[in-house]
Amino acid sequence: MMRLSAADVSVLDEIAGIAVTPGSAAERAKALLEPLRRITPCDAAFITAFDPERRMQTPLLRYGYTAAVMRALDGPQLTRDIEQAGLQGPCPPVRIGDLPVPAETLPTWSQHMYPAGIRQCLSTGLFARDGRHLGNVTMNSADPRPAGEADRWLLGRAALWIAHAIDPWRTVSAIARLVGDAVAGVVLTRGGDTVPLTGLPDHPLLAPDSPLIVAASARSAAGHPFVTFLWPDDAPEFGAELFRVSMLVCPPHPPGHLRRVILLSPVPYPRGLTRFELHILGLLVEGWSLPRVAAALSIGVRVLAGHLELILAKLGASTRHMAAARALRRGLYIPAELTLPQEHDFR
Repeated sequence: MMRLSAADVSVLDEIAGIAVTPGSAAERAKALLEPLRRITPCDAAFITAFDPERRMQTPLLRYGYTAAVMRALDGPQLTRDIEQAGLQGPCPPVRIGDLPVPAETLPTWSQHMYPAGIRQCLSTGLFARDGRHLGNVTMNSADPRPAGEADRWLLGRAALWIAHAIDPWRTVSAIARLVGDAVAGVVLTRGGDTVPLTGLPDHPLLAPDSPLIVAASARSAAGHPFVTFLWPDDAPEFGAELFRVSMLVCPPHPPGHLRRVILLSPVPYPRGLTRFELHILGLLVEGWSLPRVAAALSIGVRVLAGHLELILAKLGASTRHMAAARALRRGLYIPAELTLPQEHDFR
């Protein structure tokens, strides 16, 4: 193990400080440029965020490249070259001479970097502590002399902090903490997959393509950053017969594949509303008329009117439209799509 000089310690401290600052991953990546240039002299540099669904390296920082090179860095070939160079898995930082294949066989190098006068690199993949591939950091130079072993080792030490700086799960975890009583949760991705949330267990209700996930996705399509509603659990794994579903939209930061945080919190029947009344509210939230609600629930309009009178009293509303608005705003309803397939009697 190499000993850190005072200058090395200063660089690592600065990178660590940037890594834990608030803001977006792109803002932190841009702030990392100056300390990175003190690790080894370079004429150009880039940091990318890896999109696992599109298998693309999304740019967070690009410095010093020609327009032609930057267009190449935006394309899919960069990802293929990074994989061919072995940088999609944990390994020490590499220079041109350390690559497992000749640089001339990598189109990003042979067709773009070399014609732009770039002759050397110091590059490493960025990985979270749990092994997730987060992106890549590369420093390029017109000087053909390779970076020294000390520079290579220092970038390796800095890589974990750089990875932390660009990790999109930091934002996701902060969003999840907004719902302090959550007992289960997942993240919904651009492609419709669900990914477990660190620190929270999964739940059968949150399986991909489950009715709850479909309902949550439909409600988020309106663009609201926060959506909440109620969902019954007829096989209560957490001892709760009713969950509050909270769905929060993830900011569209690169790589952009994490779209919504969906959390479950056990709740008693709120405001004394019964499960049947919550189903009625779900239909009213959709704007259904009373005759249509009565027909869907297989009850008479007069029976429905009696339930509605109780609902208005419990919500402190003077009309069914006011009750529906309050139920929507407070998430005090069971979505209509869950009500309609029901064959048993809720009364």
